[in-house]
Amino acid sequence: MSAETVTCAKGNTYKQQGGHTLTDKKDVSEKTVPIESTKAVVIFVGGAGDKEKYYFSGPFYNARDAWLDFDKRTKTLLKEGKYKSDWVGYNDVRGKKDIQRNVLGLIPYKSCPVYIVGHSLGGWNGAHLTKIMSDWGYKIKMLITLDPVGEGTLVWLGSDIYKDKPSPVAEDWINIKATPSTSDDSDGVAEFGEKWIIDCGPSINTNVNAHHYNAMGMMNTPITGAKSASDLLYESIMRELP
Repeated sequence: MSAETVTCAKGNTYKQQGGHTLTDKKDVSEKTVPIESTKAVVIFVGGAGDKEKYYFSGPFYNARDAWLDFDKRTKTLLKEGKYKSDWVGYNDVRGKKDIQRNVLGLIPYKSCPVYIVGHSLGGWNGAHLTKIMSDWGYKIKMLITLDPVGEGTLVWLGSDIYKDKPSPVAEDWINIKATPSTSDDSDGVAEFGEKWIIDCGPSINTNVNAHHYNAMGMMNTPITGAKSASDLLYESIMRELP
């Protein structure tokens, strides 16, 4: 596989997340602060037919494979309780009740760094998730969108996705578009659903020679020098550790 970096000529279109004021500056009394062992939470959001059947196809477990592969890198952190992760479907993060039920329980405290990795329709809904959670006061450290899909009216009518185009909020955003040298069925499905074409906004916006289904391949292909999205995600998590 190979990667081609696309340079954005315009300014960023997404919002970088700022800090939150947690304590009244006039309050100088001593506070007891609980020590939380979990320092990072990563949520992988699968696309259509990833976690359950999409009409008559699937499940294919594309995002699950990327999740399990990344967890191999973090097994020591998992064992020590410093890191949590999960895999959800795109329709598991559509709307307030689903987010509360399927996502918020993973996050031990609001300032805990949260990382969202979304594939296909999960990239579209995952990008919306960053905005919603940021509005609720959560710290979105990084968004990774893997060949996001959701622009098409037909796919919106037949899928549980947000209608409006996402306005991501994250400290860093990596977008990877699958541009295979030869197409397969998954690439045709992605084109039918209409890929989310992102011209500006991500910190890294790149094309990778991989098929649409191959979430794990997109995560592990070098995109900046010798580093992959998986490498950059892991390095960011490690920086959060004491």
